[in-house]
Amino acid sequence: MRTSILFILVTVISSYSHIHLSAQAPVSSSTSVSPTPTLTPVVGTFAPLPTQEILRAMRDELRRSMQELRLPSLEKPYYIHYVLTNAASYSVKASFGSLLESRVSREKRVSVGLRVGSLQFDNTNFFDPALGFFGSSDDEERFKQRTIPDELDYTTLRRELWLATDAAYKQSAELFAKKQAALKNRVRLDTLPDYTSAAPVVAVDTVPIPAFDKAYFERLSVDLSAIFRDFPAVTLSNVSVEFLPKQELSVNTEGREYIRTEVFCGIEIVATAQAKDGMPLAQTYTTYSRTPNGLPSRDSLLKAARLLAGKLSQSLTAPTAQAYSGPVLFEEQAAGEVFLQTFAPNLATQRAPVTERGMSDNPQNAAFQNKVGARVMPEFLSVFVSPSLFTYGSTQLVGAYRIDDEAVSAESFQIVKNGYLKGLMSSRTPTRRVKTSNGHNRGGAAMYSVLEMSATKDRTQPFRKLRDRMLQLCKDRDLPYGIIVRKILNPNILMTTLYNLTEGEFPYARNPGQMTALEAYRVYADGREELIRGCDVAGLTVQSFKEILAVGDKKYAYNCYGLPVTLAFFSGGPQFIPASAVVPAMLFEDVEIRPIEDDFTKPPILPHPFFSRK
Repeated sequence: MRTSILFILVTVISSYSHIHLSAQAPVSSSTSVSPTPTLTPVVGTFAPLPTQEILRAMRDELRRSMQELRLPSLEKPYYIHYVLTNAASYSVKASFGSLLESRVSREKRVSVGLRVGSLQFDNTNFFDPALGFFGSSDDEERFKQRTIPDELDYTTLRRELWLATDAAYKQSAELFAKKQAALKNRVRLDTLPDYTSAAPVVAVDTVPIPAFDKAYFERLSVDLSAIFRDFPAVTLSNVSVEFLPKQELSVNTEGREYIRTEVFCGIEIVATAQAKDGMPLAQTYTTYSRTPNGLPSRDSLLKAARLLAGKLSQSLTAPTAQAYSGPVLFEEQAAGEVFLQTFAPNLATQRAPVTERGMSDNPQNAAFQNKVGARVMPEFLSVFVSPSLFTYGSTQLVGAYRIDDEAVSAESFQIVKNGYLKGLMSSRTPTRRVKTSNGHNRGGAAMYSVLEMSATKDRTQPFRKLRDRMLQLCKDRDLPYGIIVRKILNPNILMTTLYNLTEGEFPYARNPGQMTALEAYRVYADGREELIRGCDVAGLTVQSFKEILAVGDKKYAYNCYGLPVTLAFFSGGPQFIPASAVVPAMLFEDVEIRPIEDDFTKPPILPHPFFSRK
């Protein structure tokens, strides 16, 4: 799992969240938050903070900074935002029946968001590569995810906030001056405000933090990893479990405050092998849940691990993929991954940042910024944004939440209706088409959460008919077979577990619009399926979703940690954010499948020692 900023977070919350919103007077040292959340601690690991003392320290330093923080000839702050995170982490790892790691850690961090200027024009929405991306511009003080002492009291926290606020102000003032200079001799076409105002509010979104049976998950990890000892073809394997309880307290100068608790937990299984021609192969299995009880049973996990190992072994003798362009059917995990990687990122607002050249650079995934009201899918499809949907059937959805990072209640709405785009998920940073927040600021910018695709009944079909429809299309185009994709490599798994396991040697799709297919099949006219290896899905764009011909009659609830819409490089947020998709199988009229044609290292000379007779 993640060993640095690139973590594989996994969600486990012990009961449904609740939210409490109330009006609040302007911030003062005597303001109190009610109700104070009641937490059940994880003994020896997670100790909830004394919220009243901590909030008092945050409010007092906030008030002092607003009244006194200013450098001569520079703008003073008009907005300051403090976030204190109290987090713990359980991490368990095993490989081939041996426990590699069982670690417990905890840390406390503060982050400071500070704006100078005014709502109309401030230091944000400006990108200066000369400054550090995640904090101060030098090595003096950090103000983003700044580690603070574990033994925290009123005085210690005030000191840490003072240092972090000072660094944040110096950088913000410098950025404001650079932004002014960059636009001084240019006519601005973008005259939107840089931020929008919001009324004071207190939001509480807490859940009891469940106990974590570390001994049970240690045994489970060892037993899951031991399965790979029965499969000589497997070169490397890793089973990871992570449990991450977290408490967050936030205050800002508008009088907006929130207290949140979250718990993340999940299991990841990754295994690799190498074919005789040198091609590296991999199979992955991930499961994330909002409670430990929401994870699959021990027997189900053992079965999943054995199926994974068998599929990986089978792929070693599978034929390599050939270049293909034609109808492709995406099912289950692959359908969720394709939807979240290709379509979903375009459903969130993005503000093009101004650069030192005085120009706005177009962000990625911005295809829908000016398409509200336009058709983006077939008319038989719709998409719902459902951030408060915590379960779908028996699956707990890890992307669900109640309030966003700006203390705005997360709104549910129909974002695509009968194929037409009706809106975008937004934060408090306005854009030309969406000027108010609907509660989707996650990780520093607008981000998708829980998305559910639905279709009219006349265009949903069982799997057999979807496959027959694909084969008929292949016959019409004189193609010898069609392609079904059932598993696509998740970028989070790639950039953390798989990358570390293979020391960066695993071949993956590097070009925009490409995805690595871990499990794909040729389907022939007689219905026979043939597993193939070494292929990428290519040429699939957000516009391709207008060409979906039909969808399945059953939906698949998929949880993952996805790349944020606005990359952490710009937002300063996390590298991956939990998200969920509830989607049916999708039949595309034309998708390109490309074979992997990299040069590979030669396989090991000697067999795996676990399976050697000597």
